[in-house]
Amino acid sequence: MDKQIETSSSHTYSLADMQRKSIIGAISLTVTPNRWRVVVVDQPSLKIVSNSLKMHAILEQNVMAVQLITRNRQRYPEMDAIYILVPCADSILRMIDDFSVEADQQEGTHTKYAHAHLFFTGELSNDLFTQLTKSRAASYIKNISELFVEFNPFESRVFLTTPSEQPFYSLYSPNTSDAMMIDLDAASDRLLSVIATLGIRPFIRYYSPKINFKSSDVSSTSNTAPQVARAMADRLQIKLDEYFAVEQQKPKADVSSDLSRHSGPPSVILVLDRSIDLYAPLIHELSYQAMVYDLVGLDEGEKHSYTIESNDGQTHHFEAELNEKADPLWEKLRHEHIGTVADILATRLERLAEESAGVRSLSSNDKKLSLEELKRILADFPDFNKKQSLYSAHSDLVSKCMEAFDRRNLSAVVEFERELVTQVSSDGDPIGRMSLETRLVALLDDHDLDDMDRFRLLLLYLVYVNGGSAIDRRRLQEVPQCLSINDKRAAINLQQFGIPTNRQWNELYRSVYEMARKYRRQIYIGSTHIITPGGFLNDLKSLHLKMLM
Repeated sequence: MDKQIETSSSHTYSLADMQRKSIIGAISLTVTPNRWRVVVVDQPSLKIVSNSLKMHAILEQNVMAVQLITRNRQRYPEMDAIYILVPCADSILRMIDDFSVEADQQEGTHTKYAHAHLFFTGELSNDLFTQLTKSRAASYIKNISELFVEFNPFESRVFLTTPSEQPFYSLYSPNTSDAMMIDLDAASDRLLSVIATLGIRPFIRYYSPKINFKSSDVSSTSNTAPQVARAMADRLQIKLDEYFAVEQQKPKADVSSDLSRHSGPPSVILVLDRSIDLYAPLIHELSYQAMVYDLVGLDEGEKHSYTIESNDGQTHHFEAELNEKADPLWEKLRHEHIGTVADILATRLERLAEESAGVRSLSSNDKKLSLEELKRILADFPDFNKKQSLYSAHSDLVSKCMEAFDRRNLSAVVEFERELVTQVSSDGDPIGRMSLETRLVALLDDHDLDDMDRFRLLLLYLVYVNGGSAIDRRRLQEVPQCLSINDKRAAINLQQFGIPTNRQWNELYRSVYEMARKYRRQIYIGSTHIITPGGFLNDLKSLHLKMLM
């Protein structure tokens, strides 16, 4: 499930910065000079807070400790507690229990904390609000606020609204109509948090392919995907109407968003689903970030472990964190073509090496040093460790990407994929179906081709022929070396998406940052989950299964 948000400002607003400002603002709001407080979180809110803030930033706000509400906690009856919780019944009941009067032989009767300042990550329902105000803890509650920070800012312009552990399965499997509705509700709640954080009042548009729906019930047709966007848009519109109805009743002084009063064109949310472009998760992209996730992979989604052997034979182990906060070079290079990245790194590493006395003597006759030679040289100079670590992680990643590219013969694969998707040759001439099929057969016979790459080509072909005829499907049976039973299931499961062949949206997704600069608009991309080619294929294979949700 993908969402694109446009706002009309020429300034740059980082979702991560806005989320961080909301959370730290809530904690600092209750600061009293010379008074310590305690921050209490539940497991989901702890993940949101820890992704946004470092512990020292919280402790600097006169905070004695950060406690998890599900654990047996130390009492601080003389201190106020700042609760940052998801708006759910379990967390609220635990908070109410904190203000049950307890007896202690030494300290007398007391509650766990002196007072409570409640901040919820998302919208608090009327039922839960009433439960709080009528509880025994009501007299201890100083304030109740909604932060609307219930989303994951993966990048400055990219966010996740992950509703469950298996969002792809719950949204697109024909066996999960109930789970689909639950996930759509959860995803729309998280998207509401993004909208509230941006301070916008958007129009909602959704992808609606030309298909005859049997009824308004999402589960009534066999092709699930074409209805997901509409169902998501319907739920989001209801939540937006409810949210703005409440906002309009607030005093104007309570509205604190720089973006809520912006001028210019209105904001728009485009709700899309995976069926709008099935080429994107199957083709091999040559931009740096795409190749890293596709061919190399990162630990925990953003960490890269690597080793460097110096000239004295010693091996040095490193771990690099690839995100906007930790690595400005990653932010600068991630959307560049892999060849451009290699050239930039080689130039910077050579310039760095030349800054050290004695390095020139290692290069005779003005011979240009390779990336590997430069890495080994720099490992011998401790003064350059900081800069070296910045460049070495990327040179190692680029080397691994290119090794995989060459080993898997992806040059021929990428050229074929381009011609298949565009149906135009590199010379600009139209390419017919028979010519493409001949090329496909030749590639499938290549023994150096990786099984997953072979399978991706077959799925791309099915998308190209819009599912293919019975003859096309029988041809799949003739390629046993790359089609397991699960592979064949995945090919069959493409029917859940209707297999359209829209070729325009893929470029839009890759260039969201460039589009924002070109049109001077704030454009954000959101999704229920991060998708990679390997992950997409695994998800596709499981859609027919009946799984416990």
